Amino acid sequence: MPLKYLAKWLVATAVLYFSLSMASANGEFSGRWKIDTDRSTALDPWRSLEIEIAVENSKVSIVRYYGGGSRVAQESMSLDTSITSQTVEVEGWWENRHIGAYSGNGKKQTVSAKWLDKGRTLQLNIEMVLESSQGSSNVRALRELRLSRDGKTLTEIQLRSSRNLPTVRVFNRL
Repeated sequence: MPLKYLAKWLVATAVLYFSLSMASANGEFSGRWKIDTDRSTALDPWRSLEIEIAVENSKVSIVRYYGGGSRVAQESMSLDTSITSQTVEVEGWWENRHIGAYSGNGKKQTVSAKWLDKGRTLQLNIEMVLESSQGSSNVRALRELRLSRDGKTLTEIQLRSSRNLPTVRVFNRL
């Protein structure tokens, strides 16, 4: 009989430890981050990019602010990491506005979001439709946001099905 209670206690302790370790790492993502252009893949045609992240339990809000002189753009998405996949509506697709590709499918994206590396990496699998003068294209993007051990740097690595090379962007906490 005592072994039964010990096993339950060990399971509860493990669950609590895992939950606390995830919460503490996840919470470190919260805040505003500014791109370090010297350490990042080219941001063309933009001059600046800031990301604001808010994490609360399984909910994650990400707002990306693009700046380029008098032109600015914003993309925001609210995600729930406890569900497998979700459809989010975004304001637009601003990564490479100079190539003439724009959000299609009613500006909706299908996103799967999950925490990796004990809560130090947020992985987003994004499926979207881009419209251009050549028509519609289904595009997949794998975006990972990796938090440094000291919590001062956020690295974004993005692989896109429409691009041969990944983009790597480094952000510093504001």
